[in-house]
Amino acid sequence: MAFFSLEHSSKPRHSSFASTVFGLSARAVASWKRRRAERALEGLSYDTLKDIGFPSADRTTGAASKR
Repeated sequence: MAFFSLEHSSKPRHSSFASTVFGLSARAVASWKRRRAERALEGLSYDTLKDIGFPSADRTTGAASKR
């Protein structure tokens, strides 16, 4: 869990409506681009993914293949 505080921030506490909308739209575009890249990678074969350096298993479980 993250805790965000504006007490020691150099940014003003009150942002304008335009900057808020711009920030939200920028985040939405970045999210859309990430999802588009994920969909493109999901379409690749296992061998192609392995060739470009993706691990064969989830690293968090410690079951990644050895090279």
